Amino acid sequence: MVRTTKFCVAALLAAFTLAGSCAQAAPRRSADPAIPTDPDAALLVARDALRAGNRDRLQQAVQVLRGQPMEVYGDYWLLLSGRAGRASDPDDSDYLAFMAKHDKSYMAERARVDWLKLLGRKGAWELFEAERAKLVFNDDPEVQCYAALHRVIMNSRDESALREAMRLYLQPRELGEGCTAMAETLINAARITDRQLWDRIRVLSDNNLLPAMQRASGYLPESQAVDPKVMESLYKQPDKFLKRGADHNARVQRELTLLALARVAQNDPRSAAAWWTTEGKKPFLESERQWGWATVGYWGSKRLIPDAVKWFGEAKEIQLSDDYLQWMARAGLRGRDWKLVMRAIKDMPAETRRDSTWVYWMARGLREQGRGEDAKQLFESIAGEYSFYGQLAAAELGRSTVIPPVGYTPTKEEVAAMGREPGFARALIFYRLGMRAEGNREWNFCIQRLDDKQLLTVAALGRANSLPDRTINTADKTVALHDFNLRFLSPHYEQVKPQAKAVGLDDAWVYGLMRQESRFITDARSVVGASGLMQLMPATARWVAKKIGLTDFQPAQVNDLDTNITLGTNYLKIVLDELYDHQALASAAYNAGPGRPRRWRDVKPMEAAVFAESIPLSETRDYVKKVISNAVIYQALFTGKPASIKDRLPVVPARLPDEKSTETP
Repeated sequence: MVRTTKFCVAALLAAFTLAGSCAQAAPRRSADPAIPTDPDAALLVARDALRAGNRDRLQQAVQVLRGQPMEVYGDYWLLLSGRAGRASDPDDSDYLAFMAKHDKSYMAERARVDWLKLLGRKGAWELFEAERAKLVFNDDPEVQCYAALHRVIMNSRDESALREAMRLYLQPRELGEGCTAMAETLINAARITDRQLWDRIRVLSDNNLLPAMQRASGYLPESQAVDPKVMESLYKQPDKFLKRGADHNARVQRELTLLALARVAQNDPRSAAAWWTTEGKKPFLESERQWGWATVGYWGSKRLIPDAVKWFGEAKEIQLSDDYLQWMARAGLRGRDWKLVMRAIKDMPAETRRDSTWVYWMARGLREQGRGEDAKQLFESIAGEYSFYGQLAAAELGRSTVIPPVGYTPTKEEVAAMGREPGFARALIFYRLGMRAEGNREWNFCIQRLDDKQLLTVAALGRANSLPDRTINTADKTVALHDFNLRFLSPHYEQVKPQAKAVGLDDAWVYGLMRQESRFITDARSVVGASGLMQLMPATARWVAKKIGLTDFQPAQVNDLDTNITLGTNYLKIVLDELYDHQALASAAYNAGPGRPRRWRDVKPMEAAVFAESIPLSETRDYVKKVISNAVIYQALFTGKPASIKDRLPVVPARLPDEKSTETP
């Protein structure tokens, strides 16, 4: 039975981290301290009052913000607190008044998103579409789902609308209110089939989302109903589930068996392949048999098992998801099976095929087929990019990476004027208060739709305010006019260069790594506890300090600039020496630990670009490619000469059967 979701005020409050969660109004406290007159302090008081549900104190603090850059936040929090403090939601006039007063601000965007969800709930589609067109980002999943729902309501046979709805429905995440409303409407109208319901369950299983799997199964037709406890048992003990001897003539039992097969393959692809070889025949349909092989191939490719090429090869006629196809291509690259690579890329969605990754490998595949001119055209299409694959494409055409001339240099007056713009002024206040995430949201909103000259002016504003991450990220967005001195900052050069030289490291590579690690924020701290310019974990810092004889080292010293550089460069040199002086391997080791890149090699020598592309961890895969491409650009900047990415990508040595493990953390 289709379930109707209830509107949750707390969900909207949680959409903005400063707002905290929806709370009961706190009792009045006679001892509340006086509201400060300083706007920065009043902002923090207002935030805390919202979190505590103290509307009176919030109103008092907001009065201090009147006429100040942060007034918009006070008004937004009053809007939220009003919503939490009454039975009904704010009406259209509340939102219209707020957005009229604070037009074109980031918080107006946030309020508009809130309002659009309310309009979607009410089915006020004309107003919904008019307001949705005003969004800058338009990336909220719930708003996207309401938009897709409206398109289907307007024309139930609009195939593009149905494809968009299915794209949103098959995302590996819990469904929010808008997406649930979309899904329930389409299910009730029989526009989402039971096949697509099972497809969602499969996607959720691949991403370890059991509660969402159980909820999705609740929409299956009665003839295919699955007890949530059965789904949990399958999820947690798939081996046992496969041995139960089910009647596979029943559709639901075949679907559950395929789910269990995928769960087994996730941990042991070879065992799953052996079972499917024996059992994956009749009464399974041919499409089911092929999907079984596809999921074994998918998990096998992520574990870099050579047989993944063979397993994927058994799934010849079925449509696979984008993620499966990308791993099919990677399996083909490692197995030197260009036919499989080409097949996978051709089946990818158009947006994925346009990514420089797959443009490059498609070009390589065409060249392998003897279609040199077609390959050259594809290489040309991305050779102007400064990304990993853009640089590789240029190298295939016999070109080196050259730093473009500075396209525009803003005046000091222009930079100062940009800093006075309300959005940037708010961002700078947040940075001053140590609220980096909030500052980043304001900054990122403000740089949307700026031209290249404006972007370079904003990047210069970041540099002037010691915000290297904002400088780099903003300068990175220019299209025709560039300033690589901003895009590829090299702060602390007087400390980094001599230390890199002392341990025998290439300073361009060190900078390429630091740019990716911390964006040169000296007090950066990752979610897993890595610290400083070179993002060292506490245990690694202690190990390196002991290794190099750094006496009296204390954990707090890891954020000291000189200490961080000393420890980081020494550790980088250690892993480089252990991994054949290969920068791609050592970059992977710095990010994921030395043991992993050792295992990620093949029993035969491997092309370094194939190694990088087939790294199983998406974060490390992206990291290695960016560190290497960064290093090429830093080399060109530091030397003033063209540089080639090929020089940094020698063949990856084969994995030896008797290779010793390492104790390096």
